[in-house]
Amino acid sequence: MRKIAVILATLLVGAPSLFAQGPFDYSGRWNIAVQGGLSATVSDNVFGYTDTGTFKDLLKFQGQAAIGYDFTGSFGVRIAGGYSNHAGSSNIYQTGSKPIWPFTYKSIFGFADVIMNLNGVTGHFSPVAPKFYAGIGGAKTFGFTDPHHPWQNPHDPNFVFGMRGGFIAEVDLPAGLGFFADLGVEAYGDWHNGIRPSTRDQGDYGGYAGFPFDLVAKVSLGMIYHF
Repeated sequence: MRKIAVILATLLVGAPSLFAQGPFDYSGRWNIAVQGGLSATVSDNVFGYTDTGTFKDLLKFQGQAAIGYDFTGSFGVRIAGGYSNHAGSSNIYQTGSKPIWPFTYKSIFGFADVIMNLNGVTGHFSPVAPKFYAGIGGAKTFGFTDPHHPWQNPHDPNFVFGMRGGFIAEVDLPAGLGFFADLGVEAYGDWHNGIRPSTRDQGDYGGYAGFPFDLVAKVSLGMIYHF
């Protein structure tokens, strides 16, 4: 009888805290997620696509998987890794014999992200969770095709530092399963696309932006499970 009384007392004490957390507050819980969608790589000589009306050729498939942990209702982290296809171009302003010198390549990437859940910040948890994230990581780019440019061919392979940020709109079910859209931008070292213009290139030829990063914009749909 005494044991039963202790068990009942424990349940009564613990029940309010469990109820207070609510079904959409994932504090102290892990999660796994998969996502995929399209990316557009904006790097050196991207004007080769915009000037020739072939911007759609920059759109390529990308995807990633991640494992994360929510320390509180407003703050969490995740480790993510994935694969992406990309498109690039050699400089069309260096030669007059061809309108564009396109090439494609691949990458594997990894990031450690910090995630802020606005529901936790406001203290009002609901099935719809708007989140912001920022992270650091890197990528290996490889598998470059030949643009057949007379002298500007991409270097292969490359290891580059990266950083990123983005927005997640997540819709959750009471059982911990959720679905989301992820809009993000990644910035990598200038060797990401295999081309890093020299000071001479910048001075002798038009078209180079001189921006120190290669950018990858991504739009993804995904599924997440909190456990």
